[in-house]
Parts: sequence; structure tokens; C-alpha cells
Amino acid sequence: MKKKSGGKVMREQNWNEKMRALLENKKWDMKDWRRATKIDQRVLENLLAVDTTEYPKEELDAIYEATKQAKLDRTMLRFKEPIVIAVWAHKGGTGKSTTVANLSYELSIKGYNVLVIDTDSQSDVSSVLRPDYLEEPEINFYEAFSVHDDFEDDDYIRSTDYNGLDIVPGSEQCEALEATMSLMEERHRLKIWPKCLRRIREENYYDFILVDMDKTAGVMNKSIFEIADYVLSPIEPAFFSMKSLVAVLTQVEQARSTGHKLKLLGVFYNKVDMRKKKAFAETSQLVESIAGDMLLDTYIKSDANVENSQKEHLPLGYYNRNSVASKQMVELTEEILKRIQKDLEVK
Repeated sequence: MKKKSGGKVMREQNWNEKMRALLENKKWDMKDWRRATKIDQRVLENLLAVDTTEYPKEELDAIYEATKQAKLDRTMLRFKEPIVIAVWAHKGGTGKSTTVANLSYELSIKGYNVLVIDTDSQSDVSSVLRPDYLEEPEINFYEAFSVHDDFEDDDYIRSTDYNGLDIVPGSEQCEALEATMSLMEERHRLKIWPKCLRRIREENYYDFILVDMDKTAGVMNKSIFEIADYVLSPIEPAFFSMKSLVAVLTQVEQARSTGHKLKLLGVFYNKVDMRKKKAFAETSQLVESIAGDMLLDTYIKSDANVENSQKEHLPLGYYNRNSVASKQMVELTEEILKRIQKDLEVK
């Protein structure tokens, strides 16, 4: 459409031009746009890159208005490259994979871009975030890692139904990687993860990479500690969890003693049964004496909604936003972000 103004024919801006002008006026880059609107960043990037003439006008107008009205939260963290958080517990049943699924979801709905890497042969986090992952048997962590391939190649990174949240799915074959890596010379083993993450780090699209780890303390997990920034560990409020806690502290110390940047982000209680308050109090004293200020303030109570959400293959916060455990996961996410912010300020 053309408009006449002062005898001159003026061309009306198309949607792409109007949007670029709006983003320039707001001084937003693509990541700012994603964070302010909570729309998937790749969707936004694709819209700007193509001719939108044939796109539904109502949808385009809605995105433009949403962008126009949106306000950017300047307190959100920005990083020079993705922050890698390894989630590990040296004991089964602590809710490690559940933590990865629910924490990644909470980070994504805040506007962060998150990649989950499922290295656990049980692939529980994959079944929640990408329930159809078994339909793509050649697109998973095992296939990429066994040939030392960049995760950005061959579509190893798969989208989920949640804006800003992607996953490299797991495989039951992941268990075999332990034996393979055990036979490698260290100089070759140390090159694998950097190669797999090369383009991800260069592009800096993701804010966080969450790695769901196997419960063992083998070569694979040690290689993850070598590239991770932080370790986060859920523990149950039970005496037998002490072994897992000591193992976590030991692994972090060993990694740091060999020059790696790994830090303990924190440990937190999971599956807390408030009917056993006395046992919880006794265990807490012991844990605090070992973990000190590494014990996070937030804990997650036992909640039937957690198991029910898993049965439905959904993150807890999506399944029931108002459940007790979901609200506590929101609090845990905030506490984790504050710890990372504080750590970055110290640096």
C-alpha cells in the first residue's frame, strides 16, 4: 500500500521493517527480544529473516504489539558464553533427572535459552522434555559423543514444546561410553567435550546448559566436571545421603585440584516428607556440618504432583503451577540465579 504525503508517494513499511525499527528504538538485540516477550528466539529470528507478506496479519500484529508493550528485565543475567551446570548425585532416586527437567523449564519461562544434555542411560529427562525421543534412534547424545561430533551438526539438538528449551536426548547406549572412554588416552579424551560444544559456545545462543549425569563417579562424569562451571546436587534427607554428599564434595575438590574451574553451586534437600520432622532436623544438622553454606535454603517437599507430572511427560511447573513442589522449584531457581550472580560479581 502507498500513501501520499505532500505530493510525494510514500511506501508503507512492511512488518519486518517496522519490527526492526522498533527493536532499534528499544536498543534490543535478539536475546533481549526473546527475554522481554518470552517468545522462542528462533521463531523471532526466522520471522525477521523471511518475507512475512503471506503470514497471517493478526499474528504478526500481535507479536508487534507484544514487543511494543514489553519491558525488558535488566536484572536478568548475561554471559559471555553458556553457563554449564552439571546435576549429579552419587546415589539413585534423589530426583536428579527431575531436577534437570523442572529447573530447565523454570529457567526457560523466565526468558533464558536453555539446552539440556541427557547423558544418563535411563534418559528420564528426555522422556519428560521430548517424549517422542525414541522415535529418532540415531539422534541422541550417544550417537554424537561416540563419533566426537559437534552437537550443532546433524540435528542432535532437538526442540521441545517449551519456548527457549532444547535438548540433546539420551540413549540407553550411553552406558557403553564409559568403557570406551576408559580405554582412551587422557589427551584424546579431553578433546571430546570441547569439540561437541564448540559451535554452541561460539554462537552463545544458550544462556544455560544443564547436564543430566549418571549416578556413578566414572570417567564420563569426570569428563563432564572438566567442562562444567558448576555442580548442583539434590539429596534426600536421610542418613544414607551422606555418602552422596561426601562424594560430590570430593569430586569437586579433585577437579579443582587439577586446574578446572568447577565449583559447587549448592546441594539441596529433595523429597522432604514433613511428617518426619524429627528425622529431617537430625539429618539437617549433619548435612550442615559437612556442606556448610553450600546447603541451599530452599528445599522441595514430597508432592504427588511430581510423580504425576512425570507420568504425563510434563515439567512440574507446566503440569501444575500451583502445586507446593512447583512453587518451591520457582524459589530454588531464584536462589540458584542469585548464587551465580554473586559468584560472577566476585570474579
